[in-house]
Amino acid sequence: MEPEEAVRQLECAIDASLDETGQRTAATYRPTFERVADRADGGAVYALAGALADEVVAGDRPTPAEANATAERVLDDWAYTDGGA
Repeated sequence: MEPEEAVRQLECAIDASLDETGQRTAATYRPTFERVADRADGGAVYALAGALADEVVAGDRPTPAEANATAERVLDDWAYTDGGA
């Protein structure tokens, strides 16, 4: 999965709605997805999108900082389960 596609999918999951501060949250995840794509592969991007989508479905809307923390966990898991990129 490409970073742009992951962001688009999350925008659909969040329904492109505004957060409490009036920002479109999903679009702010793009640098996080790009960093994951640079450090791993499309599978890791997909794993990050799934993890963030799970949080959205649970009623949360992760901040960019929370998305970065989730990305670090995904990358750590990816390094252990995929042998690293």
